[in-house]
Amino acid sequence: MASKRGLSIKLVGYVAAGVMLTSTAIGIGRVHTEQSHLSELLRQSGQGIANTAAAGAASLVAGYDYGNLEILSNNVAQQAGVIHVAIRNASDRIVTQTEKQMDTPSRRFQAAIVFDNKNIGEVTVGLSTETEDKAIRALYLRILVEQIVFAGILGLILFVITSRGIVAPIHRVTETMEAATAKGAPYVAEALPVNSEDEIGRLIAVFNKLNRALADYYAQLQGKVQAADQALKDKNIELVARTEELEHTLELLGSMATTDWLTKLPNRRQFDETFDRLIGQAERFGEPLTLVLFDIDHFKQINDGHGHAAGDEVLHQIGNLAKDMVRKADLPARLGGDEFAVILYHTEEAQAEAFMRQLIDKIRSQPFHYNGSRIPVTISAGAAEYGGANTSPQALYFAADRALYSAKHQGRDRYALYSTLAKETT
Repeated sequence: MASKRGLSIKLVGYVAAGVMLTSTAIGIGRVHTEQSHLSELLRQSGQGIANTAAAGAASLVAGYDYGNLEILSNNVAQQAGVIHVAIRNASDRIVTQTEKQMDTPSRRFQAAIVFDNKNIGEVTVGLSTETEDKAIRALYLRILVEQIVFAGILGLILFVITSRGIVAPIHRVTETMEAATAKGAPYVAEALPVNSEDEIGRLIAVFNKLNRALADYYAQLQGKVQAADQALKDKNIELVARTEELEHTLELLGSMATTDWLTKLPNRRQFDETFDRLIGQAERFGEPLTLVLFDIDHFKQINDGHGHAAGDEVLHQIGNLAKDMVRKADLPARLGGDEFAVILYHTEEAQAEAFMRQLIDKIRSQPFHYNGSRIPVTISAGAAEYGGANTSPQALYFAADRALYSAKHQGRDRYALYSTLAKETT
């Protein structure tokens, strides 16, 4: 019912809007005509009062009878609508004036005072336009009420006509289609009756024709869909298997591109990318960051004395120790060969010193074995904190590397801090 009335209301609204616009245009013309007529009546009345006052004042101005002029002015001011009277002599000097204290709009009229065919002064009369304004407002209100009533009656008539002759047949088509849609049917099961030969009847006939064509096409399509559906299922099973294989391959390639194959730590590429990002983050939020570099003391002797397989095992175990000791926010990495790095985020140099001390002690005490032989392993480490001159990845890496070189130069199996080296240099 809501959709049925919606179309009727729209049609009524369009016609009513046209009626109201036309009525408004007519009303504006009527108001303009009435306003001109009222304005002319006011002008004639005001000018007549001014002319009468000028005729009465002629002999009084000529005789300098100011007392009677004042009486004349007061009498004129007593007339309906008059709020101002002023009488001037030939020198344009006001000889008498009467003013009512009224806050209303007004129009002024002038008349010359003539005595013996000579202009000896002027009378000015101010006439209130309040009566004219009230009449215009009443006219506006009357026209507004007329057009509202007219539009309402016409709208009601059109509502009844359109509801029965236009909207009802369209509503039947809509309800039939909605019922079919609600049941999930692709077409309407039965043809709709055609009760007229006008546009509505032709619309229903075209709908029935299209509906029959749709039913035939749907029957043909169903057969093709069933055949294609089975083929699609077979292809989908094959596609799923290939997709899983491809995802596994991509995952393996991604891991190989960013992970060291031996220690399973991030490789140099992953380290460089993360290092740049963490440097920017530390600078943006003002948070401390320290880089630790370490390598295995005399690693070449391990390879030469026990074989490269033993060296690989040592690297693997040291990688596991590094992963166990860091936090989730930190990043341990193998840079290549026997060189490792740990980015300690939100960590100052003093905390990094404790980390290096613990790491060196743990590796020194860790029993490294290969083929029944114990392999003594120690490391040397160096650390530098972000800040000062070390505000770029290159500068911070160079500073940590200098500290590592200092630890190795001092005898290995120890650590060094870049800040200590900087103080000794200065």
